[in-house]
Amino acid sequence: MNRRVGGWASLVLVVCGLLAFTPASALDPDRAIGQLTHVWYENQLPQGTVLSIAQRKDGSIWLATYGGLVHHSGAEFDTIDPRVAPVLKSTAITAVYVDRDGTLWVGTLNDGLYRMRGRELESVALPANIRSVFGIVEDQSGALWLTTNAGVARMGVKGIRLLGEESGFPPRGFYHSIVADAAGGVWIATDGAGVVHWLNGHVETFDTRRGLPSDAVHSLAIDHVGTVWAGTQAGPVRYRDGSFERDPRAAALDGKRIYSLFGDRDGNMWFAPLGMGICRLTAARFDCDDTLSGMVGETVRSMFEDHEGNLWLGTTSSGIHRFSDSKLITVTGKMDSNAVRAVYQDRAGTLWIGTDGAGLARYENQVLVPAKAINAKLPSLLVRAIQSDAAGNLWVGSTDGLSRIAPNGTVRNFGTGDGLPGTIVFAFAPSRDGGMWVGTLQGVAKITRDKVGDKVSVVPGTHGDDTRALYEDPAGRLWIGERSGLRCLHDGVVDRCGTGGLPGISVFAFHPEPNGDLWLGTSQGLMRIRGQVVQPFTERAGFYGDTVFAVLDDDAGHFWVSSNRGIARLARADIDALDRGSVKQIEPHWYGKHDGMLSQQANGASQTPAWRTRDGRMWFGTANGVVIVDPKHERVNRMSPPVAIERVLVDGQDVAADHVGRIGPDVERIELHYAAMSYVAPAAVKYRYRIEGFDRGWIDAGASRVAYYTNLPPGDYVFRAIASNNDGVWNTDGASVAFTIVPSWYATWWFRTLVALAVIGLLAAIYRLRVWRLHERQRELTREVAQRTEALRNANAELKRLAALDGLTHIANRGAFNLRLRETLDEHTASGSPLAVLMCDVDAFKAYNDTYGHLAGDVALTAVAEALTNVLRSKAADLAARYGGEEFAVLLVECDAAEAAVVAQRMLNAVRALAIEHRSSDTAPHVTISIGIAAVVPTAMDSPEQLLRCADEALYRAKAEGRDRMGGGPGLVG
Repeated sequence: MNRRVGGWASLVLVVCGLLAFTPASALDPDRAIGQLTHVWYENQLPQGTVLSIAQRKDGSIWLATYGGLVHHSGAEFDTIDPRVAPVLKSTAITAVYVDRDGTLWVGTLNDGLYRMRGRELESVALPANIRSVFGIVEDQSGALWLTTNAGVARMGVKGIRLLGEESGFPPRGFYHSIVADAAGGVWIATDGAGVVHWLNGHVETFDTRRGLPSDAVHSLAIDHVGTVWAGTQAGPVRYRDGSFERDPRAAALDGKRIYSLFGDRDGNMWFAPLGMGICRLTAARFDCDDTLSGMVGETVRSMFEDHEGNLWLGTTSSGIHRFSDSKLITVTGKMDSNAVRAVYQDRAGTLWIGTDGAGLARYENQVLVPAKAINAKLPSLLVRAIQSDAAGNLWVGSTDGLSRIAPNGTVRNFGTGDGLPGTIVFAFAPSRDGGMWVGTLQGVAKITRDKVGDKVSVVPGTHGDDTRALYEDPAGRLWIGERSGLRCLHDGVVDRCGTGGLPGISVFAFHPEPNGDLWLGTSQGLMRIRGQVVQPFTERAGFYGDTVFAVLDDDAGHFWVSSNRGIARLARADIDALDRGSVKQIEPHWYGKHDGMLSQQANGASQTPAWRTRDGRMWFGTANGVVIVDPKHERVNRMSPPVAIERVLVDGQDVAADHVGRIGPDVERIELHYAAMSYVAPAAVKYRYRIEGFDRGWIDAGASRVAYYTNLPPGDYVFRAIASNNDGVWNTDGASVAFTIVPSWYATWWFRTLVALAVIGLLAAIYRLRVWRLHERQRELTREVAQRTEALRNANAELKRLAALDGLTHIANRGAFNLRLRETLDEHTASGSPLAVLMCDVDAFKAYNDTYGHLAGDVALTAVAEALTNVLRSKAADLAARYGGEEFAVLLVECDAAEAAVVAQRMLNAVRALAIEHRSSDTAPHVTISIGIAAVVPTAMDSPEQLLRCADEALYRAKAEGRDRMGGGPGLVG
């Protein structure tokens, strides 16, 4: 593993008082060794020989192996070798030891001594002739003792000193073990010279003359009361009253090679005799176990008890093993099969175990022992159910019928030939009349016995029903749990128990309550029948399709159930809360392999897969052994776990976990690896973490030991991790690490200030430019508006002009003339000036059109209009207009009757001068006009209509007089 020493060294902030914490109890002495949780960390070390084990105050475990120094914090094993720590020159680590100050001392083969304070590993200077360190211990004065290739060395405040023959030590030899006692003494095991004891400069040697069975001593230990024990070539001995002696309780170890021994904190002694596995001597008994996985034929080289009371064993070739107490105890036996399908305690107190392949077994001396004599008489060793009757007979159901075992050992087997409806027997229920109900794969039968003999009666209506559970209630009703529903037998009638019969649901267990409720274990979870109402406790009770095989009551307020998911505990108070509606969801507490189950799969689908014995313990059959639950003596881990930030990676690169400091800029990804050093059940350790001020709350990480953050903005951060042990005891102080993500140059305050100033200046310039452009645009718009207003005015004037013109002659039309006449009349009325109106008409114009056509008529009218206009006095003041058809009107301003006659005469002459041919005229051979004149000095009483009428009357008089002339109104020139 390629990372610096700081990668595995721990930054730890543990609860106050950890330096003086009180360790937990040792392993439960009442459990057999095989009932302890045994974890073999197979193939997880760089090399399989573990010579020494130590634990630092932060909780981390350290191992000495020939493949390097190994660090463990509950998950992986990290190797520290010269590739990781260049200061280390050897991979062969021979000893590890933690002194009272918390310093880790590391002894090596041919590379001397090292120590680690905090996270740094450093070399310790030794005399030149000391190359290898095999053992390390600290005495009561604080001096460090080493067993080395050069002999025994003592490191004190005055330096290091080799102790040889001149100090009373035996001639140079190989030293196997070294321990320090509470009196200040040091004990050393030698290979061939016995045990050496040093105290206050005095040296004493113990050999076969002083109680040792052999001078070849492999191991030493001091028990909880200070007694020194020695493991020799010929068995273990203890020191008493000046000499060593055997302990008769461990007589089975006499003559055995004891390569390792250890005294735990509760007074139990552990031994590793060659060829006998692991042995333990408690106040109550001595026992051994040579069946443990990975331990058969092994040599144990080291033993260590950690803060939680777990026992660690280092071996010669199979690496490291851990023994821990667990919530549950799994019991197995030396049998062909440990798959347990049925559990039952008879009236005599014998606990019977039915297995899937090994027949019946008894629980004896903390193991399962096959009932060989009985098994020899059973038709099948595949047991499915066990029950007893009032006569003391034991009934055993199997895959080939059933067997009734009398108290005297007589066995009576029943099969289909005896009337059973099916061969596989799954269930029994004692009947009130002394008979036995039997549930089979093909229906239900009842076996009774009278003077004639046994009688097997099949229950009508159940033939072919796959029956898995039976229960006869106090009223005599037989409840029948089937693979596909629920049925009842009462007074000879089979019905659906007053319910819907639970079609499609398997019923595997019944549990009656004193109040009349009946609990069912089904393929969909728990169900309760209250009255005739079936109440499911499935998803809302935490059973998500989990099959319940058995239901037990611990009389302490909990149900315990076995399931294909494991074993679960469900509080009655939670069920009551669900009934009241005060909660909508409850969750059971599930137990599995981390709680001591060898297999998480509980067996069932038959009548008695679990049982509660009279001592209150509950027994559950599983795919590997029977699991014991003892609610009265449940082991609780009350020690909050130390927490460490073990590793920090910034964009994939390791940084010092104890001092991350300033990182960045442009950090994309940060990984923070944390650990809680709790080893009782590492898989059950739970974590939470947060970055203070960034995360809104704690993040539940479950069992995950890594937190990932991406693209954190620059700033100051504190990452904190907390953890709980397997019993939910939290270390709320946890561990933390502070770090700062520095910004890129373009994200610094000064750059941002410059950018802000530049932006402000740019905005100001943009604003000024915008204002200038707006003003310029306003001026452009003003000019454009003026231009367009003038153009519109001109256009309107032109439109007015065009609207006032006659479309043919292009002189004023009638509307323009009338408007001009009214305006001029008002002006002349005000000024008292005269004005005149001439009405002109082309003579015989209809005949002209009839003769020459309308087009010629239009040309003639246009010519006449032009001639009239040309003779006006002033085209600006006077006005000639086409008044309608061939009729024209002329307005002469400031003109009296005489002057009007002059203008009229010019008009007559001008038309005559046109010489427009008119063959159809009776007046002349050319076009002529007649003119009527009306001249007046207007008064307020005069109107345009009167003036026009006078002119029109004068025109008619002119026409009546012969045309081609002018005529005047009364008092006017004509």
